[in-house]
Parts: sequence; C-alpha cells; structure tokens
Amino acid sequence: MTDKLKVGVIGAGAIAQVVHLPILKKLPFVDLTAICEVDKIKLSNVAQKFNISKAFTDIEKFFNADEYDAVFILTPTNTHKEIAQATSHYCKSILIEKPIARSAAEAKEICDYLSQQKARVMVGMNMRFRTDTMLLRGLVESGELGDPYLIRTGWFKPRSSMQNWFVKKATAGGGVIIDLGISVLDLALWLFNYPAVESITARGFNHATKEIEDTACAFIKTIDKKVLSMEVSWTFNFEKEIFYCNLFGTNGSGFLNPFRVFKSLGEGQVDLTPPSAKRTENLYHKSYENEVKHFFAAVRGLGRWVATGEEAVSRMKVIDAFYKSIKTNKEVFIKN
Repeated sequence: MTDKLKVGVIGAGAIAQVVHLPILKKLPFVDLTAICEVDKIKLSNVAQKFNISKAFTDIEKFFNADEYDAVFILTPTNTHKEIAQATSHYCKSILIEKPIARSAAEAKEICDYLSQQKARVMVGMNMRFRTDTMLLRGLVESGELGDPYLIRTGWFKPRSSMQNWFVKKATAGGGVIIDLGISVLDLALWLFNYPAVESITARGFNHATKEIEDTACAFIKTIDKKVLSMEVSWTFNFEKEIFYCNLFGTNGSGFLNPFRVFKSLGEGQVDLTPPSAKRTENLYHKSYENEVKHFFAAVRGLGRWVATGEEAVSRMKVIDAFYKSIKTNKEVFIKN
C-alpha cells in the first residue's frame, strides 16, 4: 500500500456530492482515483466538479481501471448486494452507506459473501461519530451516569433523497424507518453498549406516501431490561430539523443536541456540561469526516473495524421486526 490510499467511489447521488466526495478530496492521504455512476450526465458533472480523471458508467471498466485500496458504495439500497459482491473480488476494504440492505436476510447474504472473499466492510453510521455522541458514550463507559436504563430519541426532517427510488418499497426497502430510524436505533443501542433486543412494539403512518411509511414510532425492550423509545418523521410540521437523544442512568442523565449532562449529587444534581460542548453547528458534516477517517485508519491497520457487517445484520433484524409489528399491530419478539 502506497502513502496515499487509492479510493474508488460507486454512486454520484446526493450523499456522494454533499458529503463523501468533498471529504475525500480534502484528505491529504487519499487519492480519489475513479468514480462510477450509471447516469452519464450526472457522472460527467460530478467528475468535472471534483476533478476526478477516471469516470465510468460500466462497473467492470471501473474495476479494471486501477487497483483500489478502498471502495465507497453510495448507490440505492437495492443495488448494494450486487455491487458489494462484485467489489469484494477487486478490493478488500469497503464502506457501504447505510442501510447495508433492505432486510436482515439480504444483509446476511452480503456479509457472508464478503467474509468468503476475505473482504471487510464498514457501514456508514455517522451518528456514532458526532463529537457530542462520542462524549456521551465516554461518560457512559466511565460509569459517570451510573447504569443507563432508558433512552428517548427521535429525528424529524425532510427525507434524505427526493429521487423516486427512495420512496419505493422494492428499491429502498422502506421509508422513514430505513432512512432515519436505523440511524437513531443504531446510536441508542451503541450508547447502551450493544444489548440484544428482546421485543419491539411499533406504529407506522403514511399520510404523504403510498408504498412506505413517512412517520413511525416504537417502544423497544432489551434482554437486560433497558428501554428505548424512538420516533421519526419526514412530515411533522416543525420550524427546523429536530434530532434528540436523551439517556437516563441511575446516577445521571445525558442529553444530545444540544449536549447537556446532569449528575446526581446528594438529594440534588450538578450540571457537568462543558461550555464548549453546547455548540451544535457543523456536527453533521464533522460526523461524516470522523467516520471516513476512522474507516481509513481501519484500512491501514491503525484502528479497529466498527459498524461492521455483523452489527448491521443485527440492526436489520430489529428493523424487520419494526415492520412486522406495524403490519401485525402486535409486540414482536426477536430471536437472538
């Protein structure tokens, strides 16, 4: 491996243009070697904008053009399986933007195949890499807040893509649950230190969509008696985007966006919030930058692989149960 990592990107949609390509272009140890996109006009515009010399609409030509140290898969969800499997024959370090797949079964197929090819995958769960969420995770791990037992979290914003595939069950796998829900679910379970989920009771609504849900909420229980409540929506009326994650422990509480920490002291409490941590600007883009840097550290053997395919399969089992609970109007228990 040379000093610079040769990186190829597959997909030139919004997440590529707004997030990943700008980050890759500014990292001094990355050589953004080539890009592949089926839309010729989009490909031409993006390649020119980001000064990428090798641009392909044919994935086989993309792979034959160079040897990549890492490949980013930033395409519609229904294409992840085929592209990831093809990529594993040419490159052994892969980042797939969330969600990894449309179902747990499809996610497992991807991971099993990549494992056979001795390829490693990281799934883009950028919420873990916000500076405030990392601070909160550190407090939980240090025991400052006691034993965490309840998380209330939610995310209300317009949908992440206006493309047609994004609101079709066959291509996206679902609606706001797949778009926003999986991120806050992953964040909450990560803060809880990955307990197995026992059951989920969920409701979904499609007031502005046909095939998929635009609003959803759930009550989730873990096998170690922790509780998680979550709500996500593309269509709530609100002044601006809202994201929150509130964690309650036996000795204190942590709140995100803005970051605040309160710890029990006798019969009262003390505010432990660092003044600088209350600023929320740029946390979104910084989280992606931290995520990408961590991925490359793992590629170089300088850090551990996180948000792995195995974790993604576990998360997708909960997402599957989410949809089953909505469909059956019942509490759904998850086999672990």
